Amino acid sequence: MNNLFRNMLAKVGGILVPALVLSIGAVSTANAALMLRLDDPTTAVIEVTVTDQGAGDMNPTAGVIVFMGPVGAFNINVSTGVNNTTLGSALIPSLDLNSIDLTMGTGSLNVYLTDTGFTALGPAMMAIGGVTAGNVTYSAWADGSNVAFAMGNPLGILGPFSGAFSATAGTVGLAASSAPYSLTQRVSIVHSAAGATSFNATLVVPEPGTLALLGLALVGVAVFARRRK
Repeated sequence: MNNLFRNMLAKVGGILVPALVLSIGAVSTANAALMLRLDDPTTAVIEVTVTDQGAGDMNPTAGVIVFMGPVGAFNINVSTGVNNTTLGSALIPSLDLNSIDLTMGTGSLNVYLTDTGFTALGPAMMAIGGVTAGNVTYSAWADGSNVAFAMGNPLGILGPFSGAFSATAGTVGLAASSAPYSLTQRVSIVHSAAGATSFNATLVVPEPGTLALLGLALVGVAVFARRRK
């Protein structure tokens, strides 16, 4: 998990909570299905799906999933997914996905993080930073069906990237028109030779009044993640 991102969210929450304490119940989330998925898109099967605190989750903490293992051509994968339960604010629906993925040759991999039960409505903001020996593309969706991994409303696409990269983007309208809804991240990796990719991707849906503050936070996350590589 990106400590800078967590600290920024904590600071924003500390500013907002006193003023919005009466409305927490209206905008809180019920994160019932945090799930991490790693999939080789060249095959007809989904290789790995891990539910929070379920089989394959190496971290017992609620709101955090850690997976380690091979998937398809990617013989080493260490992937972590975190939701806003751990990031520290019930006012700001958020997902944070980071992964280190290595191949000994060519290969493709999609890494997903999804959660359901989000109720706070606002524009979505995306950020990603990392380094790759191939190409990386980051996509995100919201879905009013409130189903895990559903892709009804595209929120944006960042990339494809190569080498060291960082980027942010935000939606003009609301991420979802009604609540509850699900959020899904997907980071697609393509290697044409042996090598490694590492990244940190965030997805946040702040209340409109907090959008400017979260924009600054996400820019900081992307720049910090790139400088660490």
